[in-house]
Formats: sequence, C-alpha cells, structure tokens
Amino acid sequence: MKSLDGLRWTLKSTRPLYASFNIISTAQEAQLSFLTRRSSGPTGSPRWSHSSKTFERPVKPQKPTQHVLSQPMRAVMRQIPHPVVVITTLENTHSISELGDRSKDQVPPPIPRAMTVSSFTSLSVDPVPRVTFNVSLPSTTYQALMKCGRFNAHILSSDDHGARIADLFTRGNRLPASEEATRDSGEPDLGVLAGLEKLGIQVLGRERWQQEWEQARDYRKQVAATGNTVKSISDVDPPPSGTLPVLQGQGVMHVLKCEYRHLSPPVEGDFDHHAIVIGEVLDIISGGSESENSIALAYADRAYRQIGQKLLDRPLPDQENSLGKKI
Repeated sequence: MKSLDGLRWTLKSTRPLYASFNIISTAQEAQLSFLTRRSSGPTGSPRWSHSSKTFERPVKPQKPTQHVLSQPMRAVMRQIPHPVVVITTLENTHSISELGDRSKDQVPPPIPRAMTVSSFTSLSVDPVPRVTFNVSLPSTTYQALMKCGRFNAHILSSDDHGARIADLFTRGNRLPASEEATRDSGEPDLGVLAGLEKLGIQVLGRERWQQEWEQARDYRKQVAATGNTVKSISDVDPPPSGTLPVLQGQGVMHVLKCEYRHLSPPVEGDFDHHAIVIGEVLDIISGGSESENSIALAYADRAYRQIGQKLLDRPLPDQENSLGKKI
C-alpha cells in the first residue's frame, strides 16, 4: 500500500512540472515564430517560417526533367544548316551616372568579350532593320552585352578562314595560359580577342576604347573635385563612349553594328537556361574578306559547312509582281 501511495505521489508531483514545461516551450516557439523573418530564397540561407514552428533548411533545386523529345529534336536540328556569327562587345562600359557615383573606388578597365552563335537571323528589314539570336546561360558575354547596350555581329565567310574565326570563340572568354603569359601588358587588354592575331585578323577600335576609358576616369576625378552637385556636374564635359571591337580581315564578310533592345513585355519561357537577344542595326560595314564564295558560313551536324550548288533560282520581287499581273 505504501508503494502504491508513493507511486501516486510521484505522478502527482511530476504533473505540474510537465505542464509548466509545455507552457514554456509553446511560449518560446510562439516568440521565435513572431520575431523571426523569412530570408530571400535565392540566397540559399536558412530561414524561419511564420506558418511553421520548424527550422527550414535550404533545399537544393532539382534538375528539371528532360523532355521526351529533347534528344530527337536535337538530332533533327543538327541536320538543318545554321548561320555562324561572331558577336563582340565590351565589359565594364560606364554610364555617366555610374561615373558620378563616389561610392565606387575606381573605374575598372574595359574587357573585350566575344561569342559564336548559330541562331542568328533577321527579325525585320522595314521599317527598322533588326536581328535576333539566343544565348545559352550563364554567359559572360551576354551579361556584358546587356550592360553595354551595344554589340557587333560579324558575318563570316564560308571558307577555312571563317571557320577558324568561329571556332576560336566557342570555348568561352578565358584566355589560354600560353597567350596570357606572353600578353603585352603595355597594350590595351584584348582578352579573348588576342588569339585573332595568329589568324591575321585586325581588331579595330583597340586604342579608341582605351582612350574612352582614360577620359572616363578623368571625368570622374573632375566631378569629385567640383563637389558632385547637379550644377557642377553639368559644367564638366561628359566623356565619349561607344567604341566596340570590330574584327576585320580574311574570313569576315560584313559587320553589323547593333543596339541592344530589351524585350518589353518580357517573353514567357525558360530563361534560366536561355536568353533572347534583339538588336537594332545602326550601321553595316565591310569586314574586308576577299572570299570568292558570297554565301556566309553555316554549321550543321557538328561541323562548319559551305553551301553547295544552286538547285532552283527564285525570281526577283519585281519579276514576281510582273508575273502576277500577267496571270
């Protein structure tokens, strides 16, 4: 009987402690839920949830499931010839507002960027000439192009010269170690374009964009010296800008100087992996190529191609209109 009474006393004495523990625990959880906040998802940092009392850890995003037609579609597209074009732009171009920002310590030098694309095509001819192509992400050149707001599109000749130029920019913007070691530090940095010298291709605008960068640094110093007020800034002449790398020589047929146009409104799609670029053509200049073949370089079935013989001539637009009237 004593043992039973002792057991009852023990259970009775522990109930308040157990109950008080629950109250404290619940109150602490409520306080934590009230005080904590959600952090932004993309940072990958842990976060507390208002709707949950548990600590949420970042979940690694799963690789998207491949579409059942991905491989067949890739095989079909390999059989279709695509135009091969080299895009050039500059990284670290600066706007006037950025140059007036005194929170930045220095003005980084411009770095040429380039990439080879096989999706280049005309979007319109009238009333405004526009071109378009898409880019696989991530892309250093694409990021530089968006900030710069301009790019040059180089149409290549369908010969060995054009193919070698195109192939040079399929490996990204990293300069080979051998060329990095032998680079002339006294000249403006050509970055990935340095390999063109071995192919006999000239890079025009090299000294000009270097001068624009130096004038941008001087502009910033003058703005800082005047006190960075609206009136004082207006008294300082803004530096020139807009020079981009132009490739000229054997293998380059034409150069289209383009201004980047933002898509508005944004086009829905999978932009985590691809981006669409639209450019308004501002000028067209000769690339200096003396190739006998007037048809540009193409790419199909994992190889650079030259378009073959004609199969069927199409009448000119004027001839089509006259034929239509006769019929």
